Amino acid sequence: RIRNAYPAFDLKTNTGKIWSVATRFPDHILGKSKFRISVWTNSSPYPLLLTQRAGCITRDLIVEILRCTNRYPDQEECLLNVCGSDEFLQNNHTLGSHESLRKATTCIQLRLHNTSNLKQSLARTHEDDQRLFSVNQLLEDTCAWRLTRRNLVSVIMKYRGQVEYLLQNEHQVDNVIEVAKAICSVLCSVETRDITDAVKKLRAVPLVKAQVKDATLIEAAVTELSMAISCLIHVYSSSFDANFQLASIPKSPSCADVSLDSQLSFTVYAAHNIPEAWVNRINFPLRIKALPRETMLTIKLLGVNSASKNTEVLAWTCSPLYPKERLIHGTVLLSMTLYSTLTTTMITPGICSTDTPTSVTLQIDFPETNLEFIKPEPEERRGGLEEPTRDCLKHITRLSCNSLLLLSEEQRRILWFYRYYCNNQNCSLPLVLGSAPSWDRMTVSEMYTVLQRWRFSDPLEALGLLTFSFPDQDIRRTAVQQIENLSNDELLEYLPQLVQVLKFEWSLESPLVKLLLHRSLQSIQVAHQLYWLLKNAQNEVHFKIWYQKLLAALQFCAGKTLNNEFSKERKLVRILEDIAKKVKAASDPKRKDVLKVELNRLQQFFQEVKVCRLPLNPALVVQGIEADACSYFTSNAFPLKISFINANAPGGNINVIFKIGDDLRQDMLVLQIIRVMDSIWLQEGLDMQMIIYRCLSTGKGQGLVQMVPDATTLAKIHRESGLIGPLKENTIKKWFRHHHPLESSYQEAIRNFFYSCAGWCVVTFILGVCDRHSDNIMLTNAGHMFHIDFGRFLGHAQTFGSIRRDRAPFIFTSEMEYFITEGGKNPQRFQEFVELCCRAYNIVRRHSQLLLKLLEMMLHAGLPELNSIQDLKYVYDNLRPQDSDLQATSYFTRKIKESLECFPVKLNNLIHTLVQMSVTASAKPPAPETVPQEWMMLDAEKSIARATILGFNKKSDSLYLVQVVQTCNVVTFVEKSFDQFSKLHSHLQKQFPSHALPEFPHSWHLPFTDLEHKRVKDLNLYLKQLLSGSRKLADNELVLSFFLNWSKNTLAEDSSSVTLGPQSTDHKPGVQLVISYESTRLTIMLKHMKNIHLPDGSAPSAQAEFYLLPDPYEVSRRKTRTAPKSSDPTYNEIVVYDEVTELKGRILKLVVKSKGTFVGAVNIQLSSVQLNEEKWYPLGNSVI
Repeated sequence: RIRNAYPAFDLKTNTGKIWSVATRFPDHILGKSKFRISVWTNSSPYPLLLTQRAGCITRDLIVEILRCTNRYPDQEECLLNVCGSDEFLQNNHTLGSHESLRKATTCIQLRLHNTSNLKQSLARTHEDDQRLFSVNQLLEDTCAWRLTRRNLVSVIMKYRGQVEYLLQNEHQVDNVIEVAKAICSVLCSVETRDITDAVKKLRAVPLVKAQVKDATLIEAAVTELSMAISCLIHVYSSSFDANFQLASIPKSPSCADVSLDSQLSFTVYAAHNIPEAWVNRINFPLRIKALPRETMLTIKLLGVNSASKNTEVLAWTCSPLYPKERLIHGTVLLSMTLYSTLTTTMITPGICSTDTPTSVTLQIDFPETNLEFIKPEPEERRGGLEEPTRDCLKHITRLSCNSLLLLSEEQRRILWFYRYYCNNQNCSLPLVLGSAPSWDRMTVSEMYTVLQRWRFSDPLEALGLLTFSFPDQDIRRTAVQQIENLSNDELLEYLPQLVQVLKFEWSLESPLVKLLLHRSLQSIQVAHQLYWLLKNAQNEVHFKIWYQKLLAALQFCAGKTLNNEFSKERKLVRILEDIAKKVKAASDPKRKDVLKVELNRLQQFFQEVKVCRLPLNPALVVQGIEADACSYFTSNAFPLKISFINANAPGGNINVIFKIGDDLRQDMLVLQIIRVMDSIWLQEGLDMQMIIYRCLSTGKGQGLVQMVPDATTLAKIHRESGLIGPLKENTIKKWFRHHHPLESSYQEAIRNFFYSCAGWCVVTFILGVCDRHSDNIMLTNAGHMFHIDFGRFLGHAQTFGSIRRDRAPFIFTSEMEYFITEGGKNPQRFQEFVELCCRAYNIVRRHSQLLLKLLEMMLHAGLPELNSIQDLKYVYDNLRPQDSDLQATSYFTRKIKESLECFPVKLNNLIHTLVQMSVTASAKPPAPETVPQEWMMLDAEKSIARATILGFNKKSDSLYLVQVVQTCNVVTFVEKSFDQFSKLHSHLQKQFPSHALPEFPHSWHLPFTDLEHKRVKDLNLYLKQLLSGSRKLADNELVLSFFLNWSKNTLAEDSSSVTLGPQSTDHKPGVQLVISYESTRLTIMLKHMKNIHLPDGSAPSAQAEFYLLPDPYEVSRRKTRTAPKSSDPTYNEIVVYDEVTELKGRILKLVVKSKGTFVGAVNIQLSSVQLNEEKWYPLGNSVI
């Protein structure tokens, strides 16, 4: 039914294209940003270079391109795709909303297409629409069912023959009984009581030919046995996923006298294959009507250990009490799971194994009944409920930022007591419903009332209703109705969680399953990610069949073409897994040769399939590998580095890591949460320049990792700086200065580092990312910092004895501060850094509930370090949602200072560097990648093959269009003026005075000559000589940065964001305060001071003293901590005065001292202060 809603001929839903992921931003966020774009068209061999606003709609850009190429208006619809991939921009979205453009680190290159010329490469076909759905045919493990059916037919035919022979000859019943046993053996060795009784009667019949009445007895006994066997076949086919059923279903016995007021009871007959038979009646002291629809019945088989005499669980099984809305009835066979147990929260229909029987099968006889579940109607019961006080409502609001699992019993009682006064302004629906005391009918009816009245402020609020805490199907249905408001691109972000909570669905026809299948038919991106998530989820033993059936449904909906792509991707992963295992198992001397031989298998694979999509990203199509660029890394797991050849020109090679031995699901989760935080920042207009690479777990202990180009580990930078590189302050600064000889480029690198470092400080602190050392921190040439390897998080640090290896809250070292402040030349940049960190921290804190929900939904995913409420509590404590923004700012500032002053971090980096140096030195022969554990990134050496000027724009200062071809065949385009070429030549003359540089064209010219055409010719000659001459000149950083550094503006921050600039020219001393006043409480936050000095001009160790005047009893003195020697100290400390009845006539006196020596002071009239705003106050040189 779902597939038929999206017929192949519907080109709106069946486009066959992969659309770029787009995020909607408020209009003002995109207003100030611009992209520089080169667009390829069929009308010219050269690209069109444009500068366009990020807020421009893609369709408007297409119109502009058509106008520039004299093709407007075009009768056909046009599309833009991202060069180097199969990804298309969405015409009705802004350029800045597309993730592929927003996160681009190089020149943005697009190609214009007419839709009529594009193939529907992944579209479903008419033949797909005609295909019939059969879950048994789609599932991989169907051979057992076919075998059962074949064997069953065979033994039934034998049984029929033996029965006929017996009735004709009347002298041998043993053969009939043996064949009856064979039937039981085929049907999971179950022998029902009816079969046992019928066999006894058959044996008891005296076989005397002369007596006619004995023949009648034999016939009656055989008929009874045949009926018993028919009932067993019917019970078997009803209990398990069999591909057969009886042509005529045996009549059920008359219904028992069971009503809703009856107690729940049933008979445990036997656990077949165990030599015990119980015909025990079990009675629960519970009325049936008191049990909710989602009740699960769990049965454990216990045994006494003969040695220890302890009672142990041997096996267990479970079943829903109301399968298909009707009370369970009749004889039921349940497969028992041996030994392993599950927590109560995991007992769901998803683990009820109905695929094939296990070695122990439990037979239970329930009373025959037709009772159906009657859903309780919504009913409001306020009684004498009093309206909550203002303080009570404030308390409820504070609770709203919490996770349901972290609420105390008292907090739950408060929320449920005031349930009718909770709304989307002061609370969250999952917290209110989750605080209900029970699941009895009366309580559920009130839950339905609250559910009906609730108005969701955000669809994401409903995610919390899909956790294991909410088994009720109506509540889950309401949650899915809200999630349907998310776009396909938004849903894509939360797919891992939605796949996990499928465990708690009541059936495979639930609203959530239908939603995911609907969206997979609308979006290839969704279908592709859902495929690999379901594929990976099959490794969870108890839910394997549950997820296999879901995957079968997805593959049926996807169509033949997309399934072929999935098949090729699976084969690629299998080959990579095999290669990785062989490389890892090989001895050191032979490892390189083993890799070389095994890579031939990949070459053969591509000869067979021609092209294949990468599991990491379906838009990336590859057509082979570059064997010489493939290698492995010398960490413990020996991951492979594979360089794939991009099938889409002009994209360069696509480099990925394939790793075995590590559970990459945890890395996937951490990177997903970081992406969510980055999206939150972007929605607030704050671009933290985050690089978040892709990672995909493709199976148990294996997966793929994207490689970020032009990135290297901090450890390698330290090693290049010598033995004590980790202890030097200027290591990072020198490395970036070497890569950016031009000042403008260097300042851009500082800016990128400034923002990205702040972002990663916040995210690694909140998520408690551990095992942070210099090999897990990377820097790109452009200045971006990012972290890798998230095998340890949520504070689960490695320990040596009782000592934690990770001692700092996060990694922010003095060498990072040294680079940001340019060696102390611009100390106020540190204050800006602290402000940026605190602002980013406070923005994320406002979305604490979303982050806690996403983690809670993954609690039962089997991740090694996210499996308890304490893990959620860790993140809650780091987010501090109960704090005000001022309190959180003060708290995070302390964490920055702790990190900055944590010397063990540097010591850890030094030890790590020394160990890795010794490992690298002792490696014989050296591995292709000599940097140990630097398994994430490719440190690509850029080199320019040629640069050619194609043309120029006739403006006041002509810009020349330069085509740059790198040695790796990547083609880019830049625009440069004649003056810029001239400056490059001057810089090269200064840096290489002894080298013979090519002659640079004269700037003067004869009148009446065609200057620009002549300059094009002269400059092309100059470039040819420069790049084909000395490699020292051609590969110099000046040349590379001139041609390859394409500055690209990303989302611009709003006016309140931090902007990096030169040091302030105002050298007067000052202090920055935020003063707030509410309900007789006066709060002052001392943020920063600037330009303060001792009388001798040295930097003070400043401490601030506050006085609230008039102060007749001299009790208002408050002091801050002392900031060690600094002229621009940062505090972010809070001073509080209670019972301040009014501000009129009150004066705040602030005195700054350094070890008793006066530094400065200021008096502030509180009645004239603008409250809740940051303001700088001048510090005077005397106390008034």
